[in-house]
Amino acid sequence: MRRPPTIRRACVACLFLCLTVSAPAQASTAPATTPTSAAIAPSLSPDRPGAKAMLDLGITYSGGAQGVPTPVRKSVLQLPAGLTLDVPRLRSCRGAVLRADGPRACPPQSRIGGGQALAEVHAGSQLLTEHVALFAFLGPPRKDRPTFEILGEGRTPLHERVLLSGVALPDAAPYGEELVLSIPPIPTLPLEPDASLRKLSLRIGARPTRGHAKTANSVLVPSHCPPSGLPFAASFRYADGSSGSATATVPCEGTSSSVAQPAAHGARTVAFTEVGHLRATAKHEFTLVEQGPASGTFAGTIYVRLTLVSTSRATAEIRIVHGGGSITAHATASYKRSRSSASFSGTMSITGGSGAYAHVHGSGLHFGGTMQQSNDALTVQMSGGISD
Repeated sequence: MRRPPTIRRACVACLFLCLTVSAPAQASTAPATTPTSAAIAPSLSPDRPGAKAMLDLGITYSGGAQGVPTPVRKSVLQLPAGLTLDVPRLRSCRGAVLRADGPRACPPQSRIGGGQALAEVHAGSQLLTEHVALFAFLGPPRKDRPTFEILGEGRTPLHERVLLSGVALPDAAPYGEELVLSIPPIPTLPLEPDASLRKLSLRIGARPTRGHAKTANSVLVPSHCPPSGLPFAASFRYADGSSGSATATVPCEGTSSSVAQPAAHGARTVAFTEVGHLRATAKHEFTLVEQGPASGTFAGTIYVRLTLVSTSRATAEIRIVHGGGSITAHATASYKRSRSSASFSGTMSITGGSGAYAHVHGSGLHFGGTMQQSNDALTVQMSGGISD
């Protein structure tokens, strides 16, 4: 018998429970119902502090009415502080495009991961299952906050697409970010329960390969690993009104340490201090392009390309032009937002120079500043010791 399309769509939509982790839920009053529970298995590869890695998340659900887990309506997945998505070339894909034309319609740089899921639903006395392919993409920013789009495609018997959008928000220690996902009811047939998820596996990031290490999307492992491991947590709400939470930890190898930079023999080291007051000249999704005058060691013009790579981390490409030459640098920084402004603080390395500054170099320099939310005006401070 041909499966009704409504059942097919419901099964596909269950994939969006993939970012949900859960602990035992309260049992409903319906007969033959046991509490829904789930086991979460996050892992990082490699798990070395500071490494670019892949995050694998596996979840297996059990319990529920007639052995089918109770559907989840909302989940919040909390990630350990310092664990961020590293996207060298930020691009986004709009949900409408993804829904209409599928994964191939999105820029390759916008894809952040994928996986598979197994969905189940009772239709009468029959238990129907569906294998679902998952495709995860970076969505357009929402008030400068990163969003994500997850597409599910059923493999058989019909080709159907279902889409859910989520948002990444800052979180309090020991967590750094939380992924918030609202899941609407997934109806099947009249008088039949909503569809549910049985198993899933989702991988975020890709293993950098030779020749593509600088362009591959990956997950940046925190530079410090607590002795107890990296903490993951989640809160969730079920369709029957119950709620719960769960935690998990991921061990990682080694500990963070400071690596001293060797001194340049025969080079002259001088103090470097620069302050710039910049205005925005262009803005595209996650990237701001700014320029303005600087005062300090070089007192020239500063050009900054600031990119938000997560809700808590930013990168910047800097160019300082003065007199007979210029200096280029790269910076990474933590990023925090308040009601009216955002602040960032991190480190900067000089990557090149021209003219009179062709031989200038330096690393471990301070890079920080603030940005006004109203007009994107940027104030930057740079300091440290540089050599020529």
